[in-house]
Amino acid sequence: MVRNAGLRQRSLFVLSGLGLLAGVVFVLIQFRATLIFAIFLYYASRPIYRKLESRSMPSYLSRYNLPYRRQVLAVTTIAIFLLPFLLLFTYTLVLVIPAAQQFIGRNNLGSRYLSAVQSAGSSGLPEPISGLQISDLLAMDPEEIVGLLNQSGVQTWVEQTLGTLFNSIGFFADVGIQAFLLLAGTYYLLTDGPRLARWLFDSFDRSGIVESYATAVDKELSSILFGNILNAFITGIIGIIVFSTYNSISPAAVQVPFAPLVGALTGAGSLIPVVGMKIVYIPVGAILAVGAVASGQSTVFGYVVLFLILAFVVVDTIPDFLIRPYVSGNQTHIGLLMFAYILGPIVFGTYGIFLGPILLVLSAQFLRTIVPYLITGEPHQQSTLSDY
Repeated sequence: MVRNAGLRQRSLFVLSGLGLLAGVVFVLIQFRATLIFAIFLYYASRPIYRKLESRSMPSYLSRYNLPYRRQVLAVTTIAIFLLPFLLLFTYTLVLVIPAAQQFIGRNNLGSRYLSAVQSAGSSGLPEPISGLQISDLLAMDPEEIVGLLNQSGVQTWVEQTLGTLFNSIGFFADVGIQAFLLLAGTYYLLTDGPRLARWLFDSFDRSGIVESYATAVDKELSSILFGNILNAFITGIIGIIVFSTYNSISPAAVQVPFAPLVGALTGAGSLIPVVGMKIVYIPVGAILAVGAVASGQSTVFGYVVLFLILAFVVVDTIPDFLIRPYVSGNQTHIGLLMFAYILGPIVFGTYGIFLGPILLVLSAQFLRTIVPYLITGEPHQQSTLSDY
């Protein structure tokens, strides 16, 4: 009897725990894009945080036991790396989006939107109040103001104006909340992530297999998220700067079309195995050569050669030599990684560029670490996926 009661109590606890877990998962799903991006920023900034953490303090501070050293280092990392990176990334989007709109034939979208806003702010006023001044409204009696507001045209305009205002407030509030969650999540992952993982392993992982799996996942995600994707971002930003600068000094006949967009595509091209970003700038060089021939000026060919040199040396070779050795994944097959980069955004949207590689690493390390343990009952290391 007592044993049955204890079993029922444990079953109740299990169901309660599953319910709580489902609630937590439901909340996290609502902020999945922010969560995924926070994971990327954590892995992108962790090497800098650990570098700062490993440095010895100055002698005049080492005598003191600083209780908030980890917190200070996390804030410093966010201030010197994450915020400039996010600002630079935002600025890059500001350059790329208009070029992309122009490329797909929507270059007048911004002007049309601005015209619509200006129209709504002036001629969009309803007839009863279109010619009124503030002084006229102040001179009205309360009955006249009530009568004016009761007119259908005025009521419709007020409702639309208030709706636009509330939507704008909601949009900026949502952006502020997402930004706060992003930075706060990265901060707490830096300061308390390792301690939380250590507590979970000590409390629930007697065999050590979960820790082996988590360690392998962490190592590979650090290599991929800090490495390949960050390398693509940096390369894209360099490409935008280089190609835009080239356009500022080159004749119109051999200017790079949609330079910010082409620069961003070079960063994306760096994720493609073997050929890399050459799949972007070599066709662009061919287009410039055709433009040079069409111009009939032999001197402009020098600018085509200059473009190819800048693309190969500054955009392609230098970042590859300086960044790639420190950022390449060492276990995940590069072909599978390419498909993860391509299919992730298609299936999940924008944040899929991070979620795709994360799911790939979780699955690959599960096959390498957990499945052999389930079969044999003992930890076992298979060959890496890059060996095949």
